[in-house]
Amino acid sequence: MASLGALRSELNYWNSQVNELNGKIRKLNRRKADVNSVKTALNSNVNRNSSDVNGKIRNTSNKLDKGIDYSGKDGQLNGILSGKNEQSVGGDGSLASADSEIQREINEVERQLNDARGDLSRAQDKVQSTRQAIADEERRQREEERRRREEERRQREEEARRAAEARANSR
Repeated sequence: MASLGALRSELNYWNSQVNELNGKIRKLNRRKADVNSVKTALNSNVNRNSSDVNGKIRNTSNKLDKGIDYSGKDGQLNGILSGKNEQSVGGDGSLASADSEIQREINEVERQLNDARGDLSRAQDKVQSTRQAIADEERRQREEERRRREEERRQREEEARRAAEARANSR
């Protein structure tokens, strides 16, 4: 059986690991929340802005359409304004790329979180098993001490009995 000092040292090590992993998990959770916040902001801002711009393009197109009347105007207006709508995150290559990068970061943070949670679970198991080993060792040592004292008491009683016999025989 390992010594009590070695077991306590091992327990300190695993408690330290648990604390370190809890800190790492807190940081990763903050990172995940921050990255999710960026993703949400990107999507909502881009979608809101593209919607605003597209509304203005439609208004302009409607005003031009109503305000000017001549033959061939529809073709010219369509040529000027068609395909000019602002795109949302999914429709714009650069925005889609940025969104994908952010999602990759979220996935990586999730992977690291899962790894850290697994490590934390193993460290907590080690803490529990080491605590149990300490309790077992303390119990074993108490039992050993109780037996030693019992044996010493028996020896004293035996010595006292022999001494009493020797005195009785010497009379």
